[in-house]
Amino acid sequence: MICRFCQREMMKQLTLTQMLSLKPIFSNYCCESCYLEIEKVDFRSGNFCQYCHEKLENGKEVCHDCKIWEKNYSPFMLDHHYLYEHNDKMSDYFREYKFLGDIRMGDAFSGDINRSLKSFINHNFIVVPIPVSKKRLKSRGFNQVEEFLTQADIPYEKLLSKKREVSSQSEKTREERLKMKQPFFISKKNKEKVRNQSILIVDDVYTTGRTTLYAYEKLIECHPLEIKSFSITR
Repeated sequence: MICRFCQREMMKQLTLTQMLSLKPIFSNYCCESCYLEIEKVDFRSGNFCQYCHEKLENGKEVCHDCKIWEKNYSPFMLDHHYLYEHNDKMSDYFREYKFLGDIRMGDAFSGDINRSLKSFINHNFIVVPIPVSKKRLKSRGFNQVEEFLTQADIPYEKLLSKKREVSSQSEKTREERLKMKQPFFISKKNKEKVRNQSILIVDDVYTTGRTTLYAYEKLIECHPLEIKSFSITR
């Protein structure tokens, strides 16, 4: 195994249970040294926003962005989960993976993603990745969300489609992201797949929540049982 960050050889040590198991084993392609630079979130300690789980000062219950969304959505039902803080290490990761199009980076966190999302799969959630536009798919060659789900052996349904985009999210300021128009649509056929189902929206990065909530808007029109969301970083 090769670390996707530093390119060093990694030795994978298996537990006795793993060696005796007939199930496939999913590991992070990230060495111990590089993994120490990644801030995995421990929701068992600390204070977090009740909606998006951003870290907050003690005594606060809702973050700045979610207070805005509370005013725009009634009722506001966001329940977002994520793995890591979006620090410099993760910024470098997404630069290589998304903007330079290095598809090999898609399995860097397969172990963590598999373990986190299997609990949703076991509770009959349908995983719905955030789509990219045809233009973005052509230039990059792959949908980064679908790729990391595939590498982590997480089944998903492509229920959302994206309209033609003028500029990517990464090129927008925070204010522009908050003001962007609805970019998604869902076909009549796919609407029926959502009805009375538990849905998990999956994206790579959660910033203001604008993208996730637009996906939520389209899916909630189809009368699902419930909707939650997940991203690698926040």
